[in-house]
Amino acid sequence: MTGATAWDAFWSALPAEPGAALWDAPPELTAARHLPLFRDHADPALPLIDLGCGSGRQTRWLARHFPTVVGVDIAEAAVALAAATHPAPNVTYRRADLLDEDTAAALHAEYGDAHVYLRGVLHQLAPDDRGRMLTAVARLLGATGVLFAQELTERTGWYVAELLAGGAHLPKTAGLADHFDFGARIAPAADGRLRLLFEQHGFDVVADGDIALHTTEHTPDGQPLELPTTYLVARASGGTHDGGTHEGGTHDGP
Repeated sequence: MTGATAWDAFWSALPAEPGAALWDAPPELTAARHLPLFRDHADPALPLIDLGCGSGRQTRWLARHFPTVVGVDIAEAAVALAAATHPAPNVTYRRADLLDEDTAAALHAEYGDAHVYLRGVLHQLAPDDRGRMLTAVARLLGATGVLFAQELTERTGWYVAELLAGGAHLPKTAGLADHFDFGARIAPAADGRLRLLFEQHGFDVVADGDIALHTTEHTPDGQPLELPTTYLVARASGGTHDGGTHEGGTHDGP
C-alpha cells in the first residue's frame, strides 16, 4: 500500500475515542510539555501548522496559544476524525501531502510564514522522502517561522524491539509493528544525529535534547509506556532570530 492508503486504512480501523492511537496521549503529556521548549523562540502572532495532525488532539490544544492553527495529515480518514472530534474556531483541518512541492508552496502562499509542529513523522518516510519533507517544512517556515520536531531514533527502535522480543503484551505497539514495521524500520537518524540531519538540509538548530514520547500503551507492570526520543527547535537557514515575548524563561528541557 502507498503511504496515504496505509494511513487511511490505519485511521479508518481505529475507534474514534481519544487515545486509540499509540501516540495519541493527552495534550497535558505532549503538546503542553513541548510548547515551553519552543515558545520563547516563536512569534506568537504567526499561525502554526500541525504537520501529521492525526486525530487533532494536540492541534486543538495548540490552538489555545496561536491565532490560527492548521492540522494537516496525509490520511483523509484522520482529517475527517480530527474535524469531527477536535474542532475549534481557529482550527482548520485538511488532507495534504507535503512531499508535493506545490502543496507546500500553496500553503505558504495562503498563510504566510508559519510555525511547524512535527511530532513523529520523519521516521515513517524513506530516506529520500525525508529530505523532500524537510524542504517543504523550510518553505512553510519562511523567514520567521520556528519548527518544533520530536523524532524517533535508532534507540527508540531498539527499545521497542527489545520489549516485544521479551514477550511484553503491548497490543498497540505490536499492531504498529505489523502494519508499518514500527521498531524495525530505519529511524531518521542514529542516536544523537537528528540535529545533523536538519543542519544538512538547511536548518539552524537553536535547541535540542532528549525527551520521552508518552504513549497510550501500558507496560506489563501497569506503568504508561514512554519511548526514548529526541527533539529539536530550528529555523530555516537565514530566518529571523527574534522570537516572541512570553512569561517565563527559556527552557532547555521538559
